[in-house]
Amino acid sequence: MLLNFRLRTQDLGDSGCQGACIRGLGPHACLIKRFRSIWLLWLLCLIPVGTAYAVDRLFLAPECPDCNSELTSKLPLFDGTQQGLVRIDANSMEFRARVAGFDNKDGEGVILLHGFPETSIMWQPLIDKLSEAGYRVVAFDQRGYSPGARPEDDKAYTKGKIARDVLAIADAVGFERFHVIGHDFGGAMAWVVADRYPERVMSLTAMSMPHPSALAESLQDLAPQIRLSSYILFYKMPVLPELVLGFDRAAYLRHFRWQDAPPEQIAEYEQVFGEPGALHAALDWYRMFEFRSLDPLGKITPPTLFIWGHRDQAFGRRAAIETANFIDGPYRFHSVNAGHQLMLEVPETVEDDVLDHLANWRRVTEQWNDRIAAMPQDNGSACDQSASPPPCLSIFVAQDGKTLRIRNRCDKPYEGVVRMSCSAWGPDASVEYRFDLGAKSEMAQESTGFSFGDCYYRHRLCGASTAEQHAGPAAMLSQP
Repeated sequence: MLLNFRLRTQDLGDSGCQGACIRGLGPHACLIKRFRSIWLLWLLCLIPVGTAYAVDRLFLAPECPDCNSELTSKLPLFDGTQQGLVRIDANSMEFRARVAGFDNKDGEGVILLHGFPETSIMWQPLIDKLSEAGYRVVAFDQRGYSPGARPEDDKAYTKGKIARDVLAIADAVGFERFHVIGHDFGGAMAWVVADRYPERVMSLTAMSMPHPSALAESLQDLAPQIRLSSYILFYKMPVLPELVLGFDRAAYLRHFRWQDAPPEQIAEYEQVFGEPGALHAALDWYRMFEFRSLDPLGKITPPTLFIWGHRDQAFGRRAAIETANFIDGPYRFHSVNAGHQLMLEVPETVEDDVLDHLANWRRVTEQWNDRIAAMPQDNGSACDQSASPPPCLSIFVAQDGKTLRIRNRCDKPYEGVVRMSCSAWGPDASVEYRFDLGAKSEMAQESTGFSFGDCYYRHRLCGASTAEQHAGPAAMLSQP
């Protein structure tokens, strides 16, 4: 009997428990002792964390942690006449916002979306430029950042719900259609809005943040993007990011994220993120957004400008370049000599790019629709008679027109045609390249012989056709 008892305690795999059971404590007492050891270990880990939190709250916290909420509650409700800081009722919440240019009665609407860890104040120089140029502008502190729009439930920070905030703001200020501009995580939401509500979006400008599907693809391989995006794993952790980023009035953010920002911006950031719950809500964006998902977005149809700094420490070159594969409308990609904080590093470049993009919107859109509709459909081109290409086939055309790259991820060879047209070319003008690619292969055509310049371009991937149709080298059927 004693032998059997010892065998059972040995199965527990714990020498301490075995000794306890030998002394007659029994298996249940062994388990209790084991759980106590685990809880003791957790307690030892939590003591320094809890001490740091207590020190931060008691001695280092802002003197007025609710000042931002109090000041926001005193702002006027937007009525269509004010300039500067206001409150906007939208989507059953109340958003703090900066508005300008609403005396431009016929001005097109522009909505600006900030990233993390910032607020609408990051857009102030661009707000001024846009309003002076005749636009009506709204830059609002997004869900979680505005005191009156800070749900406690983590599930309130999905991309679909945040995107609906943008439409609700547009409705509240009277924008039937609008241009949307976003940076960093605000850029991610700008892509989502343009994808889900193209009928409302006049144009899209994304800064730093590539198309989310291009980013997801770049994360599938062991590529530099995984290293660049490793901080997201930390942001997704519970509790610890709030303690680290918020400690000593956001000292980490002040020294490593806001170090180049003007004093007035830093003061606002400290005030906002010093509020209870603000940093937690901002980090919930990361916890609810699936960056590796290939699901969320299709091809973007509104005219799109993507500005990316080739020294960006968050988003790598591959995702930036492959963003072109997810654009099905007029598109311009501008790689600039800067890092991630484009509004701080190259503000004049950003302002010029954005103003040109918005000013060209109507002309480009009209030309685009007219010329696509006017393309001949009876010239024998494979583009006119084929089905849509498979999703495993993708194309990239460099913005300067010097490189055409086609990638075949299909399991079988593919023959097809790429037709390209540019909004600045004459009517019916297009270029066709014919190709024959083996399975799981790609091709690149350098020095194509023409330049897109600064115009917007469109490409079409045409379905496979017979070998006779594709015989011979790449050919230009017509050109500008």
